[in-house]
Amino acid sequence: MKRIALAVLAAILLNVNAMAAVKITGSQAKNMDDVQSLGVIYINHNLATESEADQALKEESDARGARYFYPILLHEPESNGLIHASAEIYR
Repeated sequence: MKRIALAVLAAILLNVNAMAAVKITGSQAKNMDDVQSLGVIYINHNLATESEADQALKEESDARGARYFYPILLHEPESNGLIHASAEIYR
């Protein structure tokens, strides 16, 4: 019984990880002929670091069913150092 439960848990964890969006580079985005663009997402809340921006973009990409995201803008408005981000997302 324990083995069956562990096998089911492992399958669930593998499926969750397989669904996570992957960050890609600009050259990868240009060469992705077999994917469909889902548009652009915008993260308008203030983020302190680039890694927070990447995480927020990944979470929003996942929520929209995207498999890949390409950050196209990490913007620091004014001089307060807070970051706003946007990305092209693909399925």
